[in-house]
Amino acid sequence: MEKELNHNGTALEKASNREYVYVRYESDDDDEIDIYDVVDLCKKGVSILKRYIVLLLIFVLAGSVLGYLKAKHDASETYTSSALLFVDLDREQYSNSNDIYDASTLSMLAKSFSQIVNSDSIMTPVSDKFAVSNVDVTVPDGTQTIQVAVTADNASDAKEGCASLVNAGIDAVTSATNYATITVVSPASEATQSSVEDTAKDTAMTAVVFLLVALAIVTIRELTFAYRAHEAAKANME
Repeated sequence: MEKELNHNGTALEKASNREYVYVRYESDDDDEIDIYDVVDLCKKGVSILKRYIVLLLIFVLAGSVLGYLKAKHDASETYTSSALLFVDLDREQYSNSNDIYDASTLSMLAKSFSQIVNSDSIMTPVSDKFAVSNVDVTVPDGTQTIQVAVTADNASDAKEGCASLVNAGIDAVTSATNYATITVVSPASEATQSSVEDTAKDTAMTAVVFLLVALAIVTIRELTFAYRAHEAAKANME
């Protein structure tokens, strides 16, 4: 009996050296948490986090490194080819001396070319044949140029896909109107290689996951200690 009391007393003494998150009930009438209890809980929570700050930092660092390595491993290689076009009016078919109206018409033609190239009737056959993953048609303001960039998984598909899109777009515009002239200034270039990765996103997400795991470990550990201390105090009172 004496050994049991000594054991319970030792457990209770160890428990008194730690901070635990608990809710204190003084009486049946005092069964609500007031602002002081909230402040007390926050202080004890901060105290617990301070004890495990090294563990949390290790988990966050490990998650960040793992996320960064994952992003590098999953990075995909793509190839992009581009072509530069010049749009103008066929002066023999289009006779209007109003320069302002000319500029508006040129802008409309350039934007129309962009919509035509991105239409399903043009895009689908080219994408199916050359495995094109992305097409970007840019019409810079204040210019008569059109930039077409095609991205694919390999260099040959990117270049041939770009050339096919340009030719199909020009044919479609030419058949739709008789006063537009679109000239290829720079044909489809040799494809350049680039790496597509989302390092920041993968690093942050993995670090957060590791942090949540660390917090779960800390919570389980502290709840276990608190339960043992409660049981020791209960046994000592009996």
